[in-house]
Amino acid sequence: MCVRWTRWRRNRRDGCRPVIEGRCICGGVTVELPRAPEYLNACNCRLCQRSGGIWGYFPRDEVTIRGETRRFVRSDLDEAYLANLFCPTCGNAAAWIALDSEYPRMGVNMRLFEPDALRGIETRFPDGLGWAKEAEGPAFVHEPAPYGGGRIL
Repeated sequence: MCVRWTRWRRNRRDGCRPVIEGRCICGGVTVELPRAPEYLNACNCRLCQRSGGIWGYFPRDEVTIRGETRRFVRSDLDEAYLANLFCPTCGNAAAWIALDSEYPRMGVNMRLFEPDALRGIETRFPDGLGWAKEAEGPAFVHEPAPYGGGRIL
């Protein structure tokens, strides 16, 4: 997929590689990715509901985050397993990383990127309430839909 904000950046390891860049609302945090994600997750856990994140997943070594970030680790769960990174100025969620440093992937908030770049990418609606053991009963989970095919508010 070619989008207007895709650009080429010189990389010492592999010559030139495509880099897509997203940023928080104040511009204090930027995230660089080598490509668009395979799919997007619109999780329904309480944290994702309230932060408004839609997540794309990448190996940790493929993501570059620039600027100051702060971490938030949930204290309301029996066992926390993620640290959420956010901009301390505007509060936008940037990414999450596993507390276990051996976990190979991380989630990037794809709402930091231009919406046109995400069109056509499958959006999944996983049961994050169930994963985090937050659901009091069965959670409503949507069927997959392409981003932009239906509106995600």
